[in-house]
Amino acid sequence: METNKSIDGKPLITYFLRRYILIILLGILILFFSIRTESFLTVRNLSNILMIQVTTGCMSIGALMILVVNEFDLSLGYLLGFCMMLGAWLAQNGHGAAVVIPAMLLASVLAGLISGIMTVKCRVSSFISTLAVGITLSGFTTGMSGGNVLSSNIPKAVIAFGQKRFFGVGYCTWAMILLLAVMYYILEHTSFGRSLYAIGGSERVAYLGGIKTDKVRITVFMLAGLFTGIAAVSQLGQSGSANPSYGMEMLMPAYAIALLSMAAYKLGTYNIAGLVLAILVVGVGVNGLGLIGATYWMEHLFNGIVLILAVLISIWERHAHGLV
Repeated sequence: METNKSIDGKPLITYFLRRYILIILLGILILFFSIRTESFLTVRNLSNILMIQVTTGCMSIGALMILVVNEFDLSLGYLLGFCMMLGAWLAQNGHGAAVVIPAMLLASVLAGLISGIMTVKCRVSSFISTLAVGITLSGFTTGMSGGNVLSSNIPKAVIAFGQKRFFGVGYCTWAMILLLAVMYYILEHTSFGRSLYAIGGSERVAYLGGIKTDKVRITVFMLAGLFTGIAAVSQLGQSGSANPSYGMEMLMPAYAIALLSMAAYKLGTYNIAGLVLAILVVGVGVNGLGLIGATYWMEHLFNGIVLILAVLISIWERHAHGLV
């Protein structure tokens, strides 16, 4: 008598890999680094993992929303560096947190608005429009910095947000957790969230269904900018300085995390619950490599492998759901 080794018509191993691949990967990484170094599984280090991941975590929320509506924002990395430099430049010119933080967030939203208008109203490909915005921001970043790292007079409130902890967890981590919770509710339980997924499924059908697709898409670009601005405030506080060359290296990890979200919770769909797992996988990997003394290029290798894995999972899930 043959034993049934399938679930929902799929081989058992395929079923479990599809549903639990991120949890399995996270477990393997935690086990590996726990064996290699005693300093990995400590409260302090686990808190550090979450704090360090705030920058890519916040950016990945914006990247996820962009992907949901079938767009791509190449300006996010440039925007991160620009907002950090803007904050450092304002601080160096004598402005406090009351000016620095709102200016960084407002600039990030404005950049998102410009990208959104160029993409939606001017009908320019999001790859081209956001790249143009990003290169422009890079020029402003270099102009403000003069090619130098700015670190003078960074407001204490910004430093506290990036470095201090509450109940052992960083202020910036609490902010990211709150942001993830809010976005989970919005995407899963509001008409705005449903409209994003509807536009991603078919913009024309969504428009015929009464959704103001142009307005929603522009709003998504603005929100992605805002989340990158929050990431910039956190990173400026953590590093205590702004480097004109910083920013673009964070773009691909953020999108890798967003793509990996398809591999958990709602398979084949960008979602916040899967995003949380993806943030942990990347955070544990990067942190663990640092603790075991891996050479600097190993982090780039790890991020590259994660991005390849994310793309493969994305293709796998889209095939499984008949989207390609």
